[in-house]
Amino acid sequence: MRSATRALQMFGFKQTIRGAIIIGLLTGFIMGAQGLTYSKAFPTQASRDGLVASLKTVPGANFFSGEVADAAQPDSYAIYKSIAMTTLIIGVWGLLVATRLLRGFEENGQTEVLEVGIASSRRVSLHLLIGFAYSFIVSVLVAVGLITALSSGPDVNLSFSGAVLMTAAVYLPGIFFATLGAFVSQLALTRGRAITYGLVPLTVLYVIRGTANSVSNADWMKRLTPFGWSDLLNPVLSPEPAWMVPTITLSVFFVILAIYVVGKRDLSSALIRQSDTARSHFLMLGSPFSFALRRSSWTVLWWGLGILFFAAFFAAVANLGSNLAEDSPAFKQMFSANAANDFKLAFLGAGTMFTTIILLIMTTTMFSNMRGEEAKMYLDNLLVQPMRRTQWLLGRLMIIVGSFATISLLIGITTWTIAKAEGITVSLVTCLQGQISLIGVMLFVLGIGVLVYGFVPRIATAAMSIVIGWAFIFDILSMLFHLSEWLKKTSILTFIPANPSKSPDWTAFVWLVAIGVVLTGIGIARFTKRDVITE
Repeated sequence: MRSATRALQMFGFKQTIRGAIIIGLLTGFIMGAQGLTYSKAFPTQASRDGLVASLKTVPGANFFSGEVADAAQPDSYAIYKSIAMTTLIIGVWGLLVATRLLRGFEENGQTEVLEVGIASSRRVSLHLLIGFAYSFIVSVLVAVGLITALSSGPDVNLSFSGAVLMTAAVYLPGIFFATLGAFVSQLALTRGRAITYGLVPLTVLYVIRGTANSVSNADWMKRLTPFGWSDLLNPVLSPEPAWMVPTITLSVFFVILAIYVVGKRDLSSALIRQSDTARSHFLMLGSPFSFALRRSSWTVLWWGLGILFFAAFFAAVANLGSNLAEDSPAFKQMFSANAANDFKLAFLGAGTMFTTIILLIMTTTMFSNMRGEEAKMYLDNLLVQPMRRTQWLLGRLMIIVGSFATISLLIGITTWTIAKAEGITVSLVTCLQGQISLIGVMLFVLGIGVLVYGFVPRIATAAMSIVIGWAFIFDILSMLFHLSEWLKKTSILTFIPANPSKSPDWTAFVWLVAIGVVLTGIGIARFTKRDVITE
C-alpha cells in the first residue's frame, strides 16, 4: 500500500507533469535548433563577426536577447537569440504552478482533504512541492535530450556539458520563481493575489536584466536579478557555474520560509491580513454576461497595457533597427524576405508578429479561466438559474473576441502614431486593416479550443497552446528546410501580415473566420450535450 508521503508526491507530480513535458519539448527544440538555423544563415566566420559588430552598434535592440558575444558562434547563438524569452516563460510557469499547488488547492478546499489523517499542513505543502520537483526534473531532462540531439552535429558542435549548462541557465529562473511562488502563496488569501505578489518582482527583475543588456556600461545590473545570473553563467563560451549559487541559495531560503510559515498559520489564512467583511458592490451583476465582463475586466486591462507597451517599443526602435539592417549584410539577409527590403516596415512587421503571439496567449489564458469556472463548479451556480448553456458559453466567447479585437485595433493606432512621429510612412487605414485581419487568426485558434472543449474540456487549453507553440517551431523549421506550401499553411505565422504597408490577404481571412466559426459551432453543440466536468 502506498504511503501518505508517496501519495502526496505522486499527486503533485500528476498535477504538473503535463505542463512540464510541454515546457521541456518547447524549450529543447527552440534552444537546440537555433544553432542549426544560425549556421545556415551565417555560414562563414566573416558574416558572423559582421552580425556581432552590427548588434553592438545598437544596444537598445538587445532588450529581449542575451549577451551579444554569444552571437559569434553556432553553439552559443541560442543563448543570445532565445534565453531572454525562454527564461521568462519558464519563470512564469514555475510561479503559476507553485501558487496553484500551495494556494490554489487551499482556496478550493483540496488541501483540507489532503490533510485528513496524519498529514500536516507542512507535510502536504512540502511533498506537493517535491512532486513538482519530479516534474521539473523530467522537463529538464527532456530539454537536455533535445538540445543535445539537435546541436551535437558538426554544424553546431555543442558539447554535452555545454548542453547541460545551457539548460541549467534556462531553467534556473524557473526554480527561483517557483520557490518564490511557494512563499507568496503564504502571503495572500487567494491564488490570484498570490500570483500578483509574484509577478510584480518577476516583471521588475526582468526589466532590470533587459536594461542591463540594452544600456551601455550597465552590465553590473545583471548581478541584481536571477535572469541576469543566467546570463552571467555564460554556459557555452566561458562557463562560470558559480553563478548558480545565488539562485540555489535563495530558492532553498524561500522553500524553508514557506514551509515554516505554513505550519504557523491556520488553514485558509494568510500573513497579509484581509478584512473578513467587504462593502458590497453590485455593479455589473444584473446578468451572467455582465458578471463575466466584470470578472475579466482587470485581466484584459493589464494584458492590454503590457501588449501596447511592446507594440510601442517595436515602433520606437524601428528607425534604429533599420539603420542596423542597412549597415549590415547579415541583417539584410535576415530581413530580405519582409517588407520589400524596407527595413523600417520589416521591424514594424516583426512587432506585429510578436504582439499577435502575446494576444493569442491572452486569448488562451482567458479561455483557460472560462474552463476554470466549470472545473471549480462555479458554473453550477449559474446553470441552476433560467440560463442556457449556450448563453453562458457564447457570452464568454464574445468577451474574448471583443477583448482581442479592441486591443488589436489599439495596437494599430499606437503603431501608426509612433511610426508617424518617427518619420516612417505608413497608412493608418492599412495598419487597422492588418490588425482587423488578425481576428481571423484568433477565431481559428479559438475555434480549435472550443471544439476540443466540447469533447475533452481538460485538454482544450493545451490544444490552443499547441497551435501557438507550433508557430515557434515552424519558424525555426522554415529556416532549416524548404517547406511545402500546404505545410506553411499549418502555421498561424503565415497569416500574420509581415508588411504593415500592404493590404492583408482577405481571402485567407474569410477562410480562417469560416473554419473558426464552424469549429466553434460544433464545440458549442457538443458542450450542450455533455456533462459538466470538474477537476
